[in-house]
Amino acid sequence: MARPRKKKPLTDHLLIKEEPKTEWQKAVAHLEENYKLYIAGAIFLLLLVAIGALIRMSAVIGEREKATRYAEAALIEDPQERLERYKEVLDSLGRWTPEALYRMGETAIQVEQYDVAAEAFRRLQEEYPDSTYVPNAIDGLAFVAWNRGDLEAALDGFERIVEHWSGEFIARRKFYDIGRVLEEMERFEDAAGAYQQQLQVFPESAIARRAQQALDELAQAHPELFPEPEPEEDLLVDVDLDDEVSEAPLETDAPVIVLEDMELPDDDAIEEAVDDELDAEVSEEVSDDVEDEVTEEVVDEDADMPADDADDSAEATPETEDEPVDNAAVDDGDTEDHDEEEPDTEDTPDADVEADPSEE
Repeated sequence: MARPRKKKPLTDHLLIKEEPKTEWQKAVAHLEENYKLYIAGAIFLLLLVAIGALIRMSAVIGEREKATRYAEAALIEDPQERLERYKEVLDSLGRWTPEALYRMGETAIQVEQYDVAAEAFRRLQEEYPDSTYVPNAIDGLAFVAWNRGDLEAALDGFERIVEHWSGEFIARRKFYDIGRVLEEMERFEDAAGAYQQQLQVFPESAIARRAQQALDELAQAHPELFPEPEPEEDLLVDVDLDDEVSEAPLETDAPVIVLEDMELPDDDAIEEAVDDELDAEVSEEVSDDVEDEVTEEVVDEDADMPADDADDSAEATPETEDEPVDNAAVDDGDTEDHDEEEPDTEDTPDADVEADPSEE
């Protein structure tokens, strides 16, 4: 019979555990000790993500369904049937409700159900005051009041749009409607001003052309409102030169010159004097230019002349100069011998100096 093995006593609890030294070792040790807690937290996060995705998907699907219902109602061609469909889906359109209320009011105006239209516009204005369709709702209420003959309420609504939403497109078109209401109230002068303001605010548009047409019709019916502009007065004052000058003496020490006693030259004399002066200036300039050119040529020729030629020209110069004639030689008829005589040696240096300016 085999003997049972002898069990060794457990000594693991007697071992001293090594404590983690780094942060990473501490994190790993904490994860090993609490791994169940970490697993539960991960599962919870995954559930939250899944639930959020489902909610988001459900909201997208819901918005798509609301938009689909609204689009189906808006695409109905028959206004009466479209109005009834708006009433059915109005409370389930979510963020499309303000626009649907405005469309519902416009559709009610088409079928001439003005009470339904006014109720839709009023609800839009009260329940959604920050909506971009509020000025359109006020415009619809003003139109309904105008249709009912309440001109004051209609005028108040149109002016409110112009005052509070001046930058909106709808406000730029309201001056024409204001003019029409004022014209029905027989305030023709104010109506003309509204039409003119419409031309200034929204020029070169269809509403501006309609305002111009209304303005022309108003001018034909009430021409007194459009007086013709008076011609501008001439600012120049006619002065009669023949009036007698006051004979009162001038209080000044300067001498008084009477122009009547002076003889002024006529126009022909003035023109001749100007022409003569111009001709004199032109001739003087031309002579100066010619003299400068001649001087430059002479200087250039003397500068280019060789030394031997310069000496010859210097010796030849006294022969060409006019010398005093000997009377005795003239009387004896020896003019030919006199011409052949050489000049005196005393006169030669002077002639050389005068004849050769280049050497100086």
